[in-house]
Amino acid sequence: MEVHVDGARLHSDLGMAETSGRQVLSDAELEMLLCDCRVGRVVFGPASEPIDVGRSMRLVGGPIRRALVARDRRCRFPGCDRPHRWCDAHHLVPWAAGGPTATDNLVLLCRHHHTLIHSDRWQLRGTPTDLIAERHDGYRMVSRPPP
Repeated sequence: MEVHVDGARLHSDLGMAETSGRQVLSDAELEMLLCDCRVGRVVFGPASEPIDVGRSMRLVGGPIRRALVARDRRCRFPGCDRPHRWCDAHHLVPWAAGGPTATDNLVLLCRHHHTLIHSDRWQLRGTPTDLIAERHDGYRMVSRPPP
């Protein structure tokens, strides 16, 4: 899937994002896609001509993914035991907000829990080794990586 978004949109609430098929994406859908995607850049000049197409960059892959699997082994949401092959890499500090794509800012989440986190019903805080899942009503659960 290809998504088009104004660069200012990644750092503010202005603008919108849409797929190449013209489907408008919500903030939660865009944030979830930005967790584990390939990003390309196209900069347009004043006459709407492309002046820089940048380079694509894989955010989570290869060695980083293998390190996450070795460390987390499963979904890190408290109480979930879905295996790593069902999981996406999730940035604790969002990539769009400047969070690095590094193992100390990433955890594995199954699709169900990844969707919950991006729906604003839950929030993850802490570090990959001491992870706290907090529900919008203040209820908290703690997750620690498997031994």
